Amino acid sequence: LPVNLPVTQKEKVAIIGSGPAGLSAAYFLKKKGYAVTVFEALPVAGGMMSIGVPEHRLPRKVVNWEIDNIRKMGVEIKTNSRVTDIETLKKEGYQAILLAVGLQNSLKLNVPGEDAKGVVPALSFLKDVNLGKKVTVGKNVLVVGGGSVAMDAAMVARRLGAEKVTVTCLECSYEEMPAQKDEIAQAEEEGIQIDMSWGPKQILTQGGKVTGVELKRCTTCYVNGKFAPEYDESVTKKVEADMVI
Repeated sequence: LPVNLPVTQKEKVAIIGSGPAGLSAAYFLKKKGYAVTVFEALPVAGGMMSIGVPEHRLPRKVVNWEIDNIRKMGVEIKTNSRVTDIETLKKEGYQAILLAVGLQNSLKLNVPGEDAKGVVPALSFLKDVNLGKKVTVGKNVLVVGGGSVAMDAAMVARRLGAEKVTVTCLECSYEEMPAQKDEIAQAEEEGIQIDMSWGPKQILTQGGKVTGVELKRCTTCYVNGKFAPEYDESVTKKVEADMVI
């Protein structure tokens, strides 16, 4: 990668967010000769590459190498710098501002009991782990979802000491699951059970803490090629868990 590229354009550019989109934009804008500053609210740059994807799947040294090279080009990356007012950036002389904040909120299940203690959004769970916070997992963990984030959360929970980790998903086959096939295989090799064709009906609780999940049978995930799960509400089962991700 080029180093210390000169500023040849008069306009200054501010980029809010240092994930893949923000860093890619910074790279190409810097190559065109613009002065670029990236503002990142978190103490580390990289977005989901740094706080979402676990270390075992994307080593942090690889991400940091990429970020360091972009810095060497002359891009300024300011961490711990949350932007709350676009007008302030304009007053500071930035003629163009790119919002590259991503989508870091987890989807809610919208089922009873979801706010119980021990029910944790996957992205929040992975973020806390990747930022080095002390994270305690249950002995019996249930992960809801069939995508890569679910597999990541399951394997991280296992690495943190969970004795049993089960992934339950709506999808009826490995082919339907959106997670990468090698990641599913790795999860199973690490002792994680995949329980297909089930969706959460309610979170079971006692004294405000999760004790398990009642699941309902998912009969199909896709209708005319579109994700539109259908259920047989008469077929249910209860699964014990002291933590639900």
